[in-house]
Amino acid sequence: MSGPKTSQLEIERMIRAQLEALRSDVDHSRARARRRIAALLNELLDEAEGCAEAEEAAASLRQLAEAALAQLTAECAFTPATAMAESVARAERCSSRAAAIADAFEREAHPLAERIQRARAQAAAASEARDFTAVLAKAAKESVTAAAVEAARSFMADEHCLPSESSAVEAQGGSRSAPMEKAAAEGTAMQVEPVGGNLGRPSPAAVDESGTLIARNHVQEVARRALALIASPCTLPADRALLLETARELGPQAAAQLALLLPTMESNAAAMADLIALIEDAEADLRAQSVPFAEAFGTFATLEEAVGRLETLRALQLQVDRNAYLKACIDAVMARHGYTIARSVTMGRDLMGTHRLFGREDATEGLHAFVSDAGDLMLQVAGLPGGIEAVEDGEVVTMEAAPGGARTERLLADQHDFCAVYDEIAEDLAAFGITNTVRYKAAPDTAFCREMRAVADVEARAGMAERDGIRASNESRGPGLTEVSPYGEDAAARREARKRRRSGNATREMR
Repeated sequence: MSGPKTSQLEIERMIRAQLEALRSDVDHSRARARRRIAALLNELLDEAEGCAEAEEAAASLRQLAEAALAQLTAECAFTPATAMAESVARAERCSSRAAAIADAFEREAHPLAERIQRARAQAAAASEARDFTAVLAKAAKESVTAAAVEAARSFMADEHCLPSESSAVEAQGGSRSAPMEKAAAEGTAMQVEPVGGNLGRPSPAAVDESGTLIARNHVQEVARRALALIASPCTLPADRALLLETARELGPQAAAQLALLLPTMESNAAAMADLIALIEDAEADLRAQSVPFAEAFGTFATLEEAVGRLETLRALQLQVDRNAYLKACIDAVMARHGYTIARSVTMGRDLMGTHRLFGREDATEGLHAFVSDAGDLMLQVAGLPGGIEAVEDGEVVTMEAAPGGARTERLLADQHDFCAVYDEIAEDLAAFGITNTVRYKAAPDTAFCREMRAVADVEARAGMAERDGIRASNESRGPGLTEVSPYGEDAAARREARKRRRSGNATREMR
C-alpha cells in the first residue's frame, strides 16, 4: 500500500510540556522588557508634557521606544528545534536578548531624559523671571521704593525663600528658647522642673496640632495613591469609578475607608499591567508570523477578561510552536532518506496548513507533505517537472494529472518504492517523540500519478491556449468575415473564468 497516506501526528506529553514552559519563559522575558521600556517612556513623556522646549526630545524618545519594541519582536522570536537542548538554548538566548534590548533603550534614553529635564528647568526659570519682572514693573509704576521692596519680599516669600519664625528663632539663639536668652541676658535664673514634671509632657494644644498634622499627611498620601490609580490605564474600571466618586470630598473619614481598599486596587492594577504586557507581546509575535487572530478593542473590565484574552492568544502561539516542531522533525527525517531539498508552498484555500515539497538534486520526482493545523499528516509521491530547485519558497502551486506514458509509469514505480520508506519515516519520527497513527493507506494507482505545477505557469499556459483558439477561429472564418473578438461576450465569460482561477478556485484539491 503505497499511494497517498494519511496519519495523525501527536507530540509526546512531556515534550509538549517542555515546549510550553519554554514558550512561557520567553514570553515573560519579553513582557518584562516591554514593561521596562513603556515605564520609562511614560515617565519621561509625563515630565515633558506641557513643555514646548521638550517636544523634540519627546518625539525622539517615542521613535527610540518604537525601534526597541520592534527589536523585541524581530530578534527575540522563539522557534523550537528538533533537540530539546537546542530549544532550551534558543529560549535562553531570546530571554537574554530581550533584557539586553531593554538595557540598551534605557542607556540611549538617558541623554534624552537629561534634555527633557534641562528644558523643564529652563522653562521654569524663564517663567519665574517673567513673574518677578512683572511684580517689579507693577511696583515701579507706583513710584514707591518701599512698595517695590515689599513686592520683591512678597515674591520671595511665595517661593519659600524667607525663613519661618521657628527657623529665625533657631538662627538667632541656637537651641535655647527666647525666655532662656532673656534670663541669661538679665543674669537671672529660671526654675526648671525635673524630668517627669509638667515640662516633660506635651500640652493639649501641641497634641492636637500634632494629631492634625498626622491626619493631614495621611489624607495627602491617600490622595496621592488614589490619583496615581485614576491616571493609570491598568486600573480596573470599577476601581476607577469608586476612586473618582470618593476623591470628590476626601476627608479624614473617607481617606481612612479608602486606605483599606487601596492595596487591593493597586494589586489589581499591577496584575492588569502584567497581563497587558503579555497580551501585547503575544499579539506582536503572532502578527510577525502572519498568524490571523481576532483583534480586541477597548480595555478589559476585569482581570478574568484579560486572562481569557491571553489564553486565546497563547493557544495560537502553542499551535504555531507545535507545527514548527513537527516541521523541523519532518525536515530532519526526510533529509535522512535523501530528500535534502525542501520548499514551503501554498495551495488552495480549502487546504489550510503547512505544505512542504521534498526532493533530490537532478530528480523530477519528490514527496509532498501536508500537515494540517489539527496535526494530520498526508504524504504522497509528486512529480516535479522542473525539479525541486525550480520551485520557490512560498510559491502558489497546484496538482495536475501526469501527462501519461513513461511519465506516469515512472511516478507509479515511485509509489511502490515509497512503501518501505514510509515505515522508516514513522520510526524516525518516533525517535523525536512524535507518534504517527496511520488512518488511511491507498494502494498504488495511476490516479495518484500527479505533478506539482506553479499556478502562474498553469494560467499562462491556459492563456496561450485561449489565444491560439481565437486565432484559429478567426482564420477558419476566412477574409471579410467578422472576427471573434477577445473582448466580446465569450471573452467576458473567459475573463471571469480567469478571475476565478486567480482567486484560488483554479487550485484543485488533492485526491
